[in-house]
Amino acid sequence: MGRIFLIFLRRLWLPLLVLAGFLGVCVIFYMRVEGLRPLDALFWVIHPHSIEYRAVHKSTKIFSMFVYAGVFALQIWIAERVLLTIFSRHGVEAWRTMINEVNVNRLNDHFIICGYGQVGRTVVDQLQRLEIPFVLIETNEGLYRELLNDKIPVIQGDAKRHDVLLQAGIDRARGICIVIDNDADNLYITVTSRSLNPKIKIITRAGQQRYANAIRSSGADEVIIPEYEGGLMTGRMIQKYYPIPLAIK
Repeated sequence: MGRIFLIFLRRLWLPLLVLAGFLGVCVIFYMRVEGLRPLDALFWVIHPHSIEYRAVHKSTKIFSMFVYAGVFALQIWIAERVLLTIFSRHGVEAWRTMINEVNVNRLNDHFIICGYGQVGRTVVDQLQRLEIPFVLIETNEGLYRELLNDKIPVIQGDAKRHDVLLQAGIDRARGICIVIDNDADNLYITVTSRSLNPKIKIITRAGQQRYANAIRSSGADEVIIPEYEGGLMTGRMIQKYYPIPLAIK
């Protein structure tokens, strides 16, 4: 919401400033010429039909026509800026960001995915296919925008930070899947996740066996070594071509 407000503020500050100045001049004129109170004078500016033309000065009648035309012109200017902001690239991105934030805040009993590399992409594809709720944490800004365009629930930030994990709803999540291509980061996120939610299920990727043992000891429920799992699967595929076990010589 804050980002959307700043985008609109950058687009609208000039017409809003002109409008405020215009209203101020009109209010002062009505106060001095007709002796009105500030609130009554402002009401005349906003609602010119409330002016009793038989009871006002000729100069007020002429000025009120100028006021009517000025307010109408400023309304068109502001509407044009609003439409340009909404349909501009930044406006569309801001709108998508707002929708994404709302969707993430609504998540409950979901999985948090840390990292969108090759393993992370496969995990996300599987969760989408199985219709399991999830949110992705990604540090790369360009990739973050692509994910927004694809309407994938995503948070831009470093998963090692407490506030980012809390933004992803770790306190109400069922589990977290940490598949960053860095064993030290995965270990740190595992420890942090367990401290923020002792009941959460943690699945962590490891590149080396020594890190796998450390990650498991730090609170991970499941530790996956993709290269090791890939080797096991390859061995099973090779075994299909040897239906009869080879005798050990």
